[in-house]
Amino acid sequence: MPMLDVIRLSFPGGLHVGIHSVTLEASGVYIPSDTLFAALVDAYRRTGGNPDDWMQSFPRARFVQAGARPREDRWEYADAQAPFVLTSAFPYAGGVYFFPKPVALRRLFDPQLLKARRKELDRIRYVSLEILHLILRGERLDGWLFPTDPKQKPDKGVALQGGTFWLTVKECEQLPSTIAYDGRRRKLPLCTMRQQSVFNNGQVPRVTVSRITSTSQIFHAGRVCFAPDCGLWLGIHWYGPEARLGQTTFREALERLFTLLGDDGLGGERTAGYGAFRWGRAAEPLQLPDPAPGAPALLLSRYHPRAAELPDVLTRAQAYTLTPVGGWLRTWDGAAQRRRRVWLVSEGSIVHAMGQLPWGDVVDVRPVYRASGDLGIPHPVWRCGLALAVGMQEAVQ
Repeated sequence: MPMLDVIRLSFPGGLHVGIHSVTLEASGVYIPSDTLFAALVDAYRRTGGNPDDWMQSFPRARFVQAGARPREDRWEYADAQAPFVLTSAFPYAGGVYFFPKPVALRRLFDPQLLKARRKELDRIRYVSLEILHLILRGERLDGWLFPTDPKQKPDKGVALQGGTFWLTVKECEQLPSTIAYDGRRRKLPLCTMRQQSVFNNGQVPRVTVSRITSTSQIFHAGRVCFAPDCGLWLGIHWYGPEARLGQTTFREALERLFTLLGDDGLGGERTAGYGAFRWGRAAEPLQLPDPAPGAPALLLSRYHPRAAELPDVLTRAQAYTLTPVGGWLRTWDGAAQRRRRVWLVSEGSIVHAMGQLPWGDVVDVRPVYRASGDLGIPHPVWRCGLALAVGMQEAVQ
């Protein structure tokens, strides 16, 4: 079973995560695995490390512009055994860890129930660890769904934050006191959990002042604020924790880099205080089932399949979604520029297990300018597409 070291992040000043094709006024709630990996590599360079030393340990696809025409471009592939793989950072509330809702969740429900409660199922974005175990075993979930009537006492399943989160009655005991109790320290009824929030996604007014005319212009930025004892968690699956990175190991390096990133922040609008966090390691690791070759597997990270994996991993997949990943890059070797867009398989997708993990690679997304016949910057810009997947069983009929 994969053992996930759990890193808990709390954001006292809020968080802004940019969303593709959406304005600054909106913010994502979770941090994708490729963003986390890029932040670690950037922090490693800012501490004096050489990114090439870091990347030597990861399977990668480097872009080579051999000529002025696109057909002359090529990719240089280098294989390696990755020392670790990251999940994306998902919400937690107290001692309850949440996971992305599987894309093919509907196959675990009776057709009549699906017809009656489709909107409620579509509203679910995250499931708890106990619900996830039921899904991975392929069990029917009809009896575990929370009641339709918000005033009815839940029997097995509980809805949190208007149905965004789905957990079990037993797991409600691990929720933080700010959610499970009222102001007089009285335990709240389970039916009221639907009105309790793990996070608040709002907008904050900001102002920009012209340097020429000194006129002001108001704008709004999205900000996610978490309830006390709530935040984001990520899992690290180690393949080689003692692998060398310069004069230290990857495990020791990650601890220092998380501390540095905690001060610098993650995501956007960091100059306004967003994204700064405190981090800690959970006392117990998470154990989840390994993917079996030929069986379905649930992704907990984004995934960029290698060319050799494409014929099977997606064509035989049960259900998956693709996410275009673009945005801006930051480098010491030039001005901020747009990265080339890359398509990644999203978290929650159910793919066809290929064999030994990790699947995928780390891909070079530095910009290309055809008019000048030159790459935008003199070094690769890496986007991580290494898959962290857990095994699933076929649905019980």
